[in-house]
This record gives sequence, C-alpha cells and structure tokens, in this order.
Amino acid sequence: MKDEILKIIKESVDSLALPGSPTGNETEFEVSVPKKKEFGDFSTNAALVIGSMTGENPREVAQKIVGGIEQRRHGFIERLDIAGPGFINFFVNETLFESELREIIRLGEKYGASREGSGQKIIVEFVSANPTGYLHFGHARNAVVGDSVCRILSFCGYEVTREFYINDAGRQMDMLGESVYSALAQSYGVTRELPEDGYRGKYISELAGEIKKSEECPQVPGDEPSAIEFCREFAYSRLLEEIKTDLLDLRVNFDNWYSERIEIHGRGSEEGKLGKTLAKLEDLGAVERKEQALWFKASLHGDDKDWVIIKKDGAPTYFLSDIAYHVDKYSRGFSRLINVWGADHHSHVSRLKSSIKALGLDESSLRVLLMQFVRLVRDGVEVPMSKRTGDFVTLREVLREVGCDATRFFLLMRSSDSHLDFDLSLAKKESSENPVYYVQYANARISSLIRNSEEAGVSASEEHLNLLSDDEERSIMKTLLRFPEIVSSAAESLSPHKVVYYLQELAAEFHFYYNKTRILDSENAGMASARLYLARCVQVVIENGLGLLGINAPRSM
Repeated sequence: MKDEILKIIKESVDSLALPGSPTGNETEFEVSVPKKKEFGDFSTNAALVIGSMTGENPREVAQKIVGGIEQRRHGFIERLDIAGPGFINFFVNETLFESELREIIRLGEKYGASREGSGQKIIVEFVSANPTGYLHFGHARNAVVGDSVCRILSFCGYEVTREFYINDAGRQMDMLGESVYSALAQSYGVTRELPEDGYRGKYISELAGEIKKSEECPQVPGDEPSAIEFCREFAYSRLLEEIKTDLLDLRVNFDNWYSERIEIHGRGSEEGKLGKTLAKLEDLGAVERKEQALWFKASLHGDDKDWVIIKKDGAPTYFLSDIAYHVDKYSRGFSRLINVWGADHHSHVSRLKSSIKALGLDESSLRVLLMQFVRLVRDGVEVPMSKRTGDFVTLREVLREVGCDATRFFLLMRSSDSHLDFDLSLAKKESSENPVYYVQYANARISSLIRNSEEAGVSASEEHLNLLSDDEERSIMKTLLRFPEIVSSAAESLSPHKVVYYLQELAAEFHFYYNKTRILDSENAGMASARLYLARCVQVVIENGLGLLGINAPRSM
C-alpha cells in the first residue's frame, strides 16, 4: 500500500514540473504510518524535501501536490490533509483495508513474499568455523543470522545457495593432529608434551580415547608421523560431523560444504585454484617480491597497505586461499556474494575487496556482515564463555538449556553490528517477559479462538469486515499491511532483526486487543466473524514472520 501511495505522490510531483525540483523518480520521499489517527493512515514528507531543493514554501508545495493527486481521483483515498510545516496526510477508506485483509487470507503462507530477486543468484557463506573443535556459543549468532538472511532472501525470490567454507588446510589442522596424538600417547604412559599452540580441552582427550578403542588405532610408540596423520583425519572427520549435527539442531542447513583442502589446494599447485589465482595476479602485475616474500599490492586497489600472500618459506597465506575461494564464487555464476563473519575480521574486508578489484571483478557485489560479540548472562551475571580447561560454552549446551526457538529469537533481537546480551534466565521463562514466548503466545491464543469458535457458533468471514472500525482494529490492520514492506527492507539491508521488531509490535497490539475485546461475541455474529477473520490474518503474518526466522509457531502452549 505504501508503494502505491508513493507512486501516486511521484506522479503528482512529475506533473507539477516545479522549477529546480527533480522528478519523482530521482527523489526518495518518505511514506510513514502515523501512530496517531488524527495524522491519517499514511503521511509523506515529499513537500518538505522538494521545498528544501527549490526554496519554495513547503506548505505551498504540499498544496500543489495535493491538488495534483485530487485531480486524478484515486478511489481509495478518502481525503488529504496538510499538517505542520508541510506534511501531507492520507486518509484511506475502509474498502482498501478490507481488500488487503482478503489478500492476506488468499495468499496465506505466501503473504509478504515477492519476486524482486527473481533471476538473481546469491551465495551466502556463513559459520565456516574451523573443524578443530565443537561449535562454541560464539558461533551461534553467525549461524542464526546467516540462516535467517537466506530464508528472507529466498522468500523475496532470490536463488540462494548456503555454503560452509571448511578451513581444513594449514597449520591449525596439523596442530589438531599433534594435540590428539599427544593425548593418545599420554594415555599409553608415553611422555609427550602438547604443542604450545596446540588445542586443549576435554574433547581432545575424548577423541584420543575413541581412537584408542578403535580397531584402526595406530601403535604407540611407533611411526609417529603416520600416527599423527591418522589422529588428524579421525578428529577432523568426527568434529565436522558434530558441527553438522549441532547446526541441524539449530535448524541451520547448508547446500554445500566447501573444502579448502580439496577445492582450493587440491589437484596440484599449478593446476589448482590457488595456483591459477596466483598466476593471474602475477600476470596483472598485482604482486611484488620483497623481504623474501610475495606481496599483493592492495594499496593500489583501495586498501591502506600491502599484504603477504606467499610467505618466506614458500607457503601460501590464508589470504591467498581466500582470494582463490572468492574468485571461484564468481566463476560459479553468482551475481551477489554475502559473507557473514565475526567482527574480528573487520580488517580483512577491505583487502579482500581490493583483490577482487585487482582481478577485474565487481567488488561491489560482495557484501560482508560483521557479527558483534554475544555475552552470556544468567540472573544479571555474566557467564564466562571459556573455561580454564580450554573448553568453551558450546552451542549444544545452550540449545539443551533453552531450546532452539529461544536461542534463535534472542540471537536475532539486535542488529548484527550491535553487541548482544543473551539472558539465559529470561530465555527459559514461560511468561510475557520472554519476547519469543510473547510472540508465540499470540499465535497460540488465535488458534484457541479458532478452536472455540465452532462452539460459540462463529465462523471467520470477510462479509462483515466493514464493521471493524475500532481504533485498535484499525491499528492492527495498518500493522498487518506493513509486513511485505518489512520483509523487503530486511532483505535489502540483510537485517533479520527488523522482522523480530515487527513481530513484537504486532503481538503486543494483538494481546492488547484480545484483553480488551470480546472477540467471540455470540450476540453479535457479524462482528464476531469479522474479528475472528482479523485474528486469522494476524496468525498468518505471525507464522510467516516466525518462519523467516526459523522459529516454530505453536498453536497451543
């Protein structure tokens, strides 16, 4: 509806041809939904924007815009008012709200969906945790935000591929093998110190214990390099499966698990993606050798300094692997690349974009979401995320304590660029204090109404929607009709928290209405059927919104 009003405003602006003013298509006007009914159903600042550009009095501009709109006689506009310094307020007639409510029921689970992304292939890479340990709770926000972004983009018609980049090459994998082997050797009474930068924690000893019980357990002492390799591969395989299990329990699935070792480093140094990327950078003159290493000249392509891509010992850096990986994304035909990374990767964004630019690719098609840190809190006291043993609070532990719905909702309650406190005590409460419970309870209340409607002799009907005239009913209708706009905005800005805010607002409005109003009024069948219809519209939108967040919408609680 807001898009339709915006179109009408722009048509009127274009017809005026005001001196010095741009066309409607060249200027972004704001169309908002006022909280107070005296300001209408919709309001625009178009006259103020144009007045600031032309120097003309905004109220006089508003009068001209209103005149242009009234000449076209748009049937759903009841009247137009000019308020304050030049705001134009739109009052629409009931038939428009009625038709939109019918559209919600007609479209059902498709309400709010669009085809704005049709034909666009997007790859979203997220989580990508090193397979050297279990997922700790710090990974959870990355996983939930990335998954919800994918759900929202898919809902808007984009062809989305979800990818987990497995960092299974390099020193961290060698250290995993060394660490597990050290624990295995110690279990046989062989003195072998854990490497200084090795992995610690109970899980390392547990992996060593599994190996010791297996038929393939290497002889200790024995061929140490072979045993270390066996321990590395055993631990890697087991930990990767555990990561996949935890993510599935969080309702996060991937279309592709992309192995750095196989896809980037495989098939020989020259024929593989790493070798080809390096050769291309050399051909373009984008690298130089200095200080016995090979450097990418990022400073020539938008970054503030240059970066090593081949170290003194001839080993490639992680940065070169990352360049090759992103070149491969482009080669697979994706028009947009979205990475969901931790905030500690901030400095990596500009150098990666500079490498993409140096290779003649469109760096503007890469978007990186940086996740700020999550702090666990219980009863107002911070819960340490890491332990002296080297273990961390795992994702699995939190899921077991508070459940998937609360975990996802709480991790989506703030913009990803804001720090977030995850309140374990609040997440477990079954009361209106708990925001996810509050939203789900609205859905359950509506289901209860529907179940009880037959006994009350009431059925939801569109026939009497014209009876919905209370301020609360009108407010709920306006909130419902904002849902497609909220979804579109969340898709454009990659901001699932916008859906969370919206659902909390809608649930609050419905709870207030429910507590104040006798919805199943058997003495007024027409009004009851209209109110039940409205409640069913609220349920459709709540269920669709929760679905975009990967959260259940229970119909009984």
